[in-house]
Amino acid sequence: MTERYFAFGANVHPATLDRRGITPRRFAPARLDGYRLVFDTPGIPWFEPAFASLAQGDDHVWGVLYELSVADLARLRSFEGSAYLEIGVEVESGGGRVPARTFVTAERPRERAPSRRYLRVIAEGARARALPEEWIARIESHPRFYLPVIHELWGAAFHAIDLAHRLLVPPSARKH
Repeated sequence: MTERYFAFGANVHPATLDRRGITPRRFAPARLDGYRLVFDTPGIPWFEPAFASLAQGDDHVWGVLYELSVADLARLRSFEGSAYLEIGVEVESGGGRVPARTFVTAERPRERAPSRRYLRVIAEGARARALPEEWIARIESHPRFYLPVIHELWGAAFHAIDLAHRLLVPPSARKH
């Protein structure tokens, strides 16, 4: 049995799901109408001030429609945690409307500028998953929060932890 999941933030990037031990059975570009991409999920002040969410509105959001095993969707739920609510949506993919699950901010705090690193992850993932160039340009032009010294050190530490995880934890152990 499988579940469909619509990703629009960092989870569009293949490395994000891989790091979490999640292996999609299939994936395809998808568009969610009637929503807009917002950055109002609180993060870590001065480093990652905000993460992506959805708000209803007269717009659309491009993302990736993943087909996941029930176990992988449960694993994803554990990573998304209490900051997000799981909702049902209907996305356009492959010429048809498809029901899917996605995660939105549990509370509606104010929007913040996300970090440059976080926007880069979304844009790189969007390219890897063949999302429209207009959408990628929109992500890349979004206002960002960037403090050069702090963010370069944070980025280096983040990548070092990611590399250590990939080297020390075999893929089979990431599935638990």
